[in-house]
Amino acid sequence: MEIIEVDSKKLKKQYIDFIYDLYKDDENFCDMNLLFVKNFLYQQDSYSRRCTVKPIMILDEGEVKLEGIYVVDETDIIKLSFVEFRRNASKYLQELIAYSKKVIKEFGKKKVVVGINGQISYGLGVLTNNYNRNFEFNSNYNLDYYAQEMDAAFPIMKRAFSYNYVATHSLSMFDNDMLKQVYDNFQFRYFNVREFKKEMLLFGELCHQSLKKTPYYSEKTPYEMYELMKQMKFIFKKEDIIFVQKDGKDIGFVYTHPDYAELFNRPKLNYATFYLKYLFKKTHNVIYNIIGVLPEYQKTGLAIALIHKSILMRQEKYPAGVSSFILEENIPSTMLCKKLSTGINKEFHLYEIEGENV
Repeated sequence: MEIIEVDSKKLKKQYIDFIYDLYKDDENFCDMNLLFVKNFLYQQDSYSRRCTVKPIMILDEGEVKLEGIYVVDETDIIKLSFVEFRRNASKYLQELIAYSKKVIKEFGKKKVVVGINGQISYGLGVLTNNYNRNFEFNSNYNLDYYAQEMDAAFPIMKRAFSYNYVATHSLSMFDNDMLKQVYDNFQFRYFNVREFKKEMLLFGELCHQSLKKTPYYSEKTPYEMYELMKQMKFIFKKEDIIFVQKDGKDIGFVYTHPDYAELFNRPKLNYATFYLKYLFKKTHNVIYNIIGVLPEYQKTGLAIALIHKSILMRQEKYPAGVSSFILEENIPSTMLCKKLSTGINKEFHLYEIEGENV
């Protein structure tokens, strides 16, 4: 058994080929997340280029058994992303844990977190259930044995959940007196699609200012957020981002969007087909992706009002939808989701490896 760094074009191609080989018989697989794998493997965007990116493969008698990508940025954690492996990988996962401790020491960091795709904007968690459900646009997907084997191998495991929403149910659960107070004191506006770059830079800045204390968060600069989102420019609608204002200043937002995964062909993503489906095929569900409010305006009911505003606006075309992932330890968001949702959609696991001196 040996661990090698993936540092050549040939090895990078082998890295991608291994993933396609793993999922070749999985009818639910869609390779959208391969876009993110390639982004970090080849350091294609500004964020990945300012990180130290260390892809590795574990070989046994020359055959690839496990692979993943270490992403090191300015935070005190290292993200071990896009971990893929063949069944019965206990000894390879143990080798990965031992190697990760060396990487922690090498970079002088606190711990390695397994399950964040380089940055939480690209996805979080190892899927543990509902493998037979349709792939969702903002949801990680993996083979059905991953969580069981990783739960057994890693010393620390944490949970995140996504939730199901039915508009009529959610709207009946809001406190109307609280909503009236918020609506009387704050103003709301839609995203200006004609000023896409300017608005997306604002969105990026608000994301960082409002989410920077979120566990596992790594800063994306406003330009890096624009860079991530500009590929969606041609299908972006004004209602996808609703900003909230106070005295003319943007102080928060809610980002929702149709579940574009309904338009993906499987297994390989083909943009030409995707564009045609977008023009002629209706999507059925909506994704409630991110909510952010500047720290000085938090605990004012704004986040709840933003959810209400988005559900109210979306309900005619999209009577149902799902949330993005919510960490179980995020008690306020978890309680709110449980109140407004009709139940858990999917469960995801994260894993932590601490350094020797922690």
